[in-house]
Amino acid sequence: MKTPPSRTCLGCRRARPQAALVRLVRLPTGTVVVDAGTRAAGRGAYVCPDTPCLERGLSRGRLGHAFRKPSEASPNLAAAVRAAGEREARAQPAVAETSPEGAVLCEAGASAIDDVDVITVRS
Repeated sequence: MKTPPSRTCLGCRRARPQAALVRLVRLPTGTVVVDAGTRAAGRGAYVCPDTPCLERGLSRGRLGHAFRKPSEASPNLAAAVRAAGEREARAQPAVAETSPEGAVLCEAGASAIDDVDVITVRS
């Protein structure tokens, strides 16, 4: 069985599963932002979404070292990392049901009522 990819956190330097970390990317302007879809091209850095790791990971010099270029955190980077971590924590295996109208209802988790997707299935 294949092991899931692991990455090292900027703050605590522990290797953790990639899905447990939040990916950061550097824009051409030098500003570092959260890569919510983990699809942005180029070098990425990963950080745990908890406060101690964020403080150490976003401290002076860590971002520049990780991206190998002068980098600065966007003004709301810490809040964006926490929000991305909360979204990941809320995500649970999807539960799908079929409504009487033939639509498939997919709910990401009990606490994610606002994230319900409705897909109409024609038969």
